[in-house]
Amino acid sequence: MKTIYSCFYWQIGFKTHLYDLLLPQAYSDSFKRLAKTIHTDKDYVLLDAGCRSGIFLNYINLSNRSTYMGVDLLMSGVSNARIKRRFKNLLNRVYFVLSDISKPLPMRNQSVDIIVAHFSLYTIDVRKRKFIFKEFRRLLRKGGTLILVEPSTEYSAKRIIAHSIKLVLHDEGKFTSLIKKWFFYPFTYHFGLKFIESQLKNGIWRAVDSAELCDEVHANGYTVNSVEQVYADSATLITAS
Repeated sequence: MKTIYSCFYWQIGFKTHLYDLLLPQAYSDSFKRLAKTIHTDKDYVLLDAGCRSGIFLNYINLSNRSTYMGVDLLMSGVSNARIKRRFKNLLNRVYFVLSDISKPLPMRNQSVDIIVAHFSLYTIDVRKRKFIFKEFRRLLRKGGTLILVEPSTEYSAKRIIAHSIKLVLHDEGKFTSLIKKWFFYPFTYHFGLKFIESQLKNGIWRAVDSAELCDEVHANGYTVNSVEQVYADSATLITAS
C-alpha cells in the first residue's frame, strides 16, 4: 500500500524547492557525465524526457540554434523549470511542456536528434516502458541518440552521500563540504535517497544491472553504443541509437 509520503514525494520536493536544494553532488556529477556523451558539432533538437525541475539546463551547452524541450508529468516540476529558463535568458530556445511520457507525446515524427531520460523510467511499469521506447523511436531522427540513466541493483544511499562529500571537497573546498555533510546531506539521505533505496529494494520501483538494461534497450529496437557506471556506481548510463 502506498503511503502518503510516497504518493506526494515528487510534488513536495518540487513545490518546496527541496529537490534542487538537497541534490547530492553525485547526482550533479551524473548529469555532467551525461552531457559529455553528447558529441555533436551541429545544431540539434534535444528532448529531456522526465525533465523534473529542468536541472539538465545547468550542464548542457546549447548552440545558438539548438533547441531544448523538456517534458514532465508534474506541474510543480515544470513550473520550476520555466523559472530556470527565464533566469538563464533562454526563452527562445528552451521549452517545457506538461506531458506524461508513458502516453503519446505532442511532437512530430522524427523531430528530435537526442533524447535524454535521466532517472525517468525506473518508477514506470515495464509494460508502459515498452511503449515509451517505441515512442522515443518515433520521435528520433535517423542517426539520433537515446541516452538513459537508470538506478542499478547496486544502488546505495550511503555510498552516494559519501561520494558526494568527496566531490564537494574536491570542487568547493573543506568548509563547503562540511556544511553539506552536517546540514544538508542528512536531509538528502533520510528524506530522499533512503526512501528511493527502500522503493527499489521492495520492488515498487525498478533497479536493474547494466546487462539487463542493455538487453531491454536492445529488445526494443536500439543498438547500445556505450555503457558506464555513474552516480557513485549506483546507476548505469547507456547511449544507444
